[in-house]
Amino acid sequence: MSATARRSLLALLVPLFALVVWLQVQMDPMRKRYQPGKVTNIEIGTQFVAATLIGLKEVVAGLLWVRADEFFHSGNYAAVIPIVRIVTWLDPHQIDVYDTGAWHLSYNFTDSQERSDRRYIPPAQALYREGIANNPDIYDLYFAQGWMNFHKVLDFKRAIELFTEANKRPAVDPSTGKKRMRPQFVGHTLAHAYRKDGQIERAIEQWRQNIKDNERYVRESGDPGEQVMVDVARNNLNQLLREKEQRSRLRPTKDANFEARWQFLGPRKFRVYGTLDLPTGARVRLVLRDKNFREQEFQKFSWDIDTNQTILIDDLYVKDGRFSRTIDIERDVTIYPLKSEEYVMTFTFNPLTAPDFVQDVIGNKGEGLADQKYLVVRNGVRMLEKSFIIKRNQLL
Repeated sequence: MSATARRSLLALLVPLFALVVWLQVQMDPMRKRYQPGKVTNIEIGTQFVAATLIGLKEVVAGLLWVRADEFFHSGNYAAVIPIVRIVTWLDPHQIDVYDTGAWHLSYNFTDSQERSDRRYIPPAQALYREGIANNPDIYDLYFAQGWMNFHKVLDFKRAIELFTEANKRPAVDPSTGKKRMRPQFVGHTLAHAYRKDGQIERAIEQWRQNIKDNERYVRESGDPGEQVMVDVARNNLNQLLREKEQRSRLRPTKDANFEARWQFLGPRKFRVYGTLDLPTGARVRLVLRDKNFREQEFQKFSWDIDTNQTILIDDLYVKDGRFSRTIDIERDVTIYPLKSEEYVMTFTFNPLTAPDFVQDVIGNKGEGLADQKYLVVRNGVRMLEKSFIIKRNQLL
């Protein structure tokens, strides 16, 4: 190569090198999000291992997630979870995949009457825990797991713990990778969770804090349209203060006249019915489970549930003081195997989970609730409960 050619080549390489340096600087802030993190319990096909070895982890993860979407829309739900496992192994910072996978487990596996298979709740909790362990510095998965406990599991205390952690952490801009303020709904939902748990003073305190946080959000974002969230927080606070004052006058005088029964109609088919003298729209929770049922605990994520266990949960609508439903599980043998010798059937009315218009009558924690037979008090909540012990041959 002549001296002139070498000089020309060097002249070309210098700007190219500068361009590479500039591009790397632009990419580095986002790079951390796509670094594989610590995950456990790995189960992955060799073809994916081969692809990841040549640096295509994130690409393979993205393609697999597209494939999962196809399975979901075709109704092949069982095929989605293994892909969730692979994608989160390849890219442990895909928070949407953790969230979607856990939601899928807890909501989409249902029986023929649209009741969810509650045995998948522990795997969903474990998947969220793994996602949080791999993404501990942002609010997203704390909030998502909190919402599942708030809305699906109805464990308001656990929801409060998770929403509190979410409310300490920022969001991340998906385009730049830079931290930004978390959405205002995080603090709002924490206040709602305190209220649903009957912790009214903490709820009031949180709404006041939300007003301050939202005002700061308006100042820092410079967007006057965000003022609406300040107004929402103020309205919710004022409504809660009025509600507190009205319900403080409630005394245990409302006799619910609660009664619950069940009737065998045929193999795996029975009718549940009873009375509850509360406004139409109240609900009685029915739980049928193995007498020795214990919720599984997963130290690591797995969807390998104990298929020998039975747990059925349904909410029975109250109309004109009565409730009734026929439970037919003949087509759901895999969800309700009925392999135990004995079962517990429990009917519960819990004021904490009642609609607002019912709580207006009996209070957040049952302050106005009375009953001659089935009133119990747990953790300061006055609720109604009746249980039966049932032999296996009484259901088959």
